[in-house]
Amino acid sequence: MRISGSQIDLRTMEKGDLANKVRWYNDPEVNKTLLLEEKFELDKSLKWFETAKDDKSRRDFVIETRDSRAVGLIGLLHISKMHETAECYGVIGEKEFWGKGIGTESHLLLIDWAFKNLGLHKIWADIRAENTAIIKIIQKLGFEVEGTLREEKLIRGKRIDVVRIGLLRDEFYRANPELSKPSK
Repeated sequence: MRISGSQIDLRTMEKGDLANKVRWYNDPEVNKTLLLEEKFELDKSLKWFETAKDDKSRRDFVIETRDSRAVGLIGLLHISKMHETAECYGVIGEKEFWGKGIGTESHLLLIDWAFKNLGLHKIWADIRAENTAIIKIIQKLGFEVEGTLREEKLIRGKRIDVVRIGLLRDEFYRANPELSKPSK
């Protein structure tokens, strides 16, 4: 599957993308923006992929530039048809693309697609409280901070606060009037 935007496309993650995922998630500068501490290994990622690719409660995409260069990952976890909710994640792994609008556009594409094609009512995420770059992106898209989970995670021996953000379908389309709202 491919979701096309103005400067990037989102395409379904494939096995061949896992080497980039491992490299990006293990990069100290990238990793310090995530809520993960583990060291990623290719063989474990390959095993994970064999299960994840058929898991209907998640959708994983690669963020690709117009010249087909993979620059990051984005997706949905914990997709609930019953509650019409999902958790969103995203990472720009190629640091030369930081601050170029790729994160904003990739989230815009994914969220619009999810509301229209999965019938979701709400998308949420947990982010590091000190991750100001993602906070700017989420505010542009219409996300609201729902609360701070104080000292929620222990990452590299340090307790960090986690901010829970949420976005309702109506809020998203009010914040992004250039997009057509789904009928449901």
